[in-house]
Amino acid sequence: MNGIESVVDNAYMQSVDARLESSDAYVDYQVLEARRALPFFGKFFRTEGARVLEVGTGRGGKGIAYARAGMCVTAFDVDAASLAHAARAAQMHQADVQLLAADGARLPFVSDYFDAILIDSVLEHVADSLAVLQECRRVLKRGGIVFVAFPPFYAPLSGHIDDFVMIPWFHLLPRSIVKKFLLSRSQPLGILAPSEAYAVYTTLSRLTIFRFKRETRQAGLQSAYLQARPFLTHPGNRLVVGLMLALRQSPRLQNLRAVIVRARHEFSFGVFLLFLLVSALTPLVLIPFAQEIAAGGVKAVLKKG
Repeated sequence: MNGIESVVDNAYMQSVDARLESSDAYVDYQVLEARRALPFFGKFFRTEGARVLEVGTGRGGKGIAYARAGMCVTAFDVDAASLAHAARAAQMHQADVQLLAADGARLPFVSDYFDAILIDSVLEHVADSLAVLQECRRVLKRGGIVFVAFPPFYAPLSGHIDDFVMIPWFHLLPRSIVKKFLLSRSQPLGILAPSEAYAVYTTLSRLTIFRFKRETRQAGLQSAYLQARPFLTHPGNRLVVGLMLALRQSPRLQNLRAVIVRARHEFSFGVFLLFLLVSALTPLVLIPFAQEIAAGGVKAVLKKG
């Protein structure tokens, strides 16, 4: 099983599970998440020495990974507390990241400056996503790219509240019901309090794949890559990847048994039922409009022609 564990990237999986234990644990998770994206970025721009803008840095882990990969990173956020966390994390990791407070709809940079702009799990939270995309185009060099990742609003778990409630599409209920349920949870999950989860939920702009594509065109950006993908829950993702790898490696029977044993420990009954539901929805990810209710996330690369 050790070979399969290493390919599945067990350190990353453990960081996903531990991400809410402390601020440092969340930064470690972000660093590993960003490192996994570096080979993908390398297909679209030369990362070494690239001028990169990170939109919405949060606690700063991803900017750290980008800087340590050789990029010249400028990162901003509207939240002062997040920037303080990011500055502390960058210092701890000895990463050279230029941090500043800014609004994505009014960027304080000259035109045609950055080689790449990275917007990971941020665009769904901004009030005017079109204005952000237009500003990104302005400060991006010709031939540069904008990377965007976001969960479509109508997908099963796109309310950013699934740490407290994993009922599919619960976030589509009236806001008063969502608020009452979340605030009735008395215990925080590590660094995440129910009130904070609700505050994040209220920032969602109901961004859909259809609207994102329309605003991309309106902003004058060209689509170089777009993929909608399912989210099978964290244990579900581990199970699917583990099964695929077990079938490719010998001894297959022993590997399959090990994957199933691990899954039995990771799945609760409710999470397993959710896994079955989202697995059944997976084919819809390939169908326009139907993918709005099935895709757990969208990954896109936009170019300035």
